[in-house]
Amino acid sequence: MNKTDSRSCWRSGFSFIEIIVATGVGLVFFGGLIYFASTTRVETSKAENYLRALQIAQETIELVQSMPVSEVTGSRVQIFEGSLVDPDTHQSVKMPFHASSGWQPQTKTYPAEYSKAWFYRKIRIDPLPAGIPNARFMRKLTVDIFWNENKVPERIESIGAEPDRMRKLSLSTLLFDESEVY
Repeated sequence: MNKTDSRSCWRSGFSFIEIIVATGVGLVFFGGLIYFASTTRVETSKAENYLRALQIAQETIELVQSMPVSEVTGSRVQIFEGSLVDPDTHQSVKMPFHASSGWQPQTKTYPAEYSKAWFYRKIRIDPLPAGIPNARFMRKLTVDIFWNENKVPERIESIGAEPDRMRKLSLSTLLFDESEVY
């Protein structure tokens, strides 16, 4: 065997430096993939909770709109307010409804996924400013939905106070009183 053959035999493997560099490149690549996957999962969870909050707000507006206009007052819509999670059992509460509403889900509760975000609902009914034409026929209904992202709140019920939650969504609409004389 001559010197040229032994050198080519020695060079056919990988050096320690090449192995370290290849391992580093692989770690960076797979680390990026893992980071991307976990970030996507977290963002998807946040988007799910946002869409659930939007659904709850829209449902609440529809429940209030199903009530007779004469009964839509701040004290009468309080049946829709509060936590959607029972403080004692940490399970979903029954869906609220008004006795005169055509839709009455007496036994239905929210899905278990809703309990994980600790949703809380508040409702405000405000008159429109007097300067708006025909303001006496309308009132502004605002539904605020509060929720947490993977964190149990210190206070599940927040009667009279701002709920102990991380996120908030507000949805408003106008209620039109058709019984008023034009």
